[in-house]
Amino acid sequence: MSHPILTAFNLTDVPFKVIDPNELPNIYRVAFEQFLAGSCAPHPIYAYQHDYARFLLLIEQGEITIEK
Repeated sequence: MSHPILTAFNLTDVPFKVIDPNELPNIYRVAFEQFLAGSCAPHPIYAYQHDYARFLLLIEQGEITIEK
């Protein structure tokens, strides 16, 4: 299954690359927001790229289900 690919970029004073989850289709965005609930974020809008990579890995492993 193919998942959305987001372009990672740098923010000033943030040590890791970030992505814009608002670019995700709604079903992925909502699931990603639930996945991130309670975690720290580098910015009110952006999320760490490595968090998104982990999210996709958990989908592939069947730990998170995306209903299409």
